[in-house]
Amino acid sequence: MKTTKKYNLSYKERYSSKDPYLPKRLKAGISTCESCHAVYKNKRWYADKRLYQGLIEKLETAKVVCPACLKMRDNFPGGILTLKGDYVLLQRKDLMNLIRNEEENARGFNPLERIMSIKEDGYGNIIINTTNEKLAQRLGRKLKKAFHGKLSYHWSHDNKLLRVDWTG
Repeated sequence: MKTTKKYNLSYKERYSSKDPYLPKRLKAGISTCESCHAVYKNKRWYADKRLYQGLIEKLETAKVVCPACLKMRDNFPGGILTLKGDYVLLQRKDLMNLIRNEEENARGFNPLERIMSIKEDGYGNIIINTTNEKLAQRLGRKLKKAFHGKLSYHWSHDNKLLRVDWTG
């Protein structure tokens, strides 16, 4: 005897993986960020100074605040990178140069990937807050590749926050 099971083809997502800071809908056309001068065009953000200069005079260009500037204003990091160990005190300048260079490379691809703050906690550790989890992950990989050490990732349950620990 053959039995037939009914399968539910609809899938309900338990956790939303969407960033609450990404705009729901921007007007069709081009928008510019008031703070950092990023340009939103074709559903993507660009860091193009010449394009921004050409658009600033046009009246139909909407002025908005980009998601990265909103996160920085609200102090809402997407990634937290912690540099630990004695090596951090000895090679602080080299570590910071690598991190700044990698941030510049990341901003070339996506202007929403930024370092929000760099702080020292008083115990020789450096804590770096980033606007999204991808930049924290990228910085951790570059540190591991360049300076070796131990790298660990700690994702939150909904993947909206990543804690990266690098021990040198």
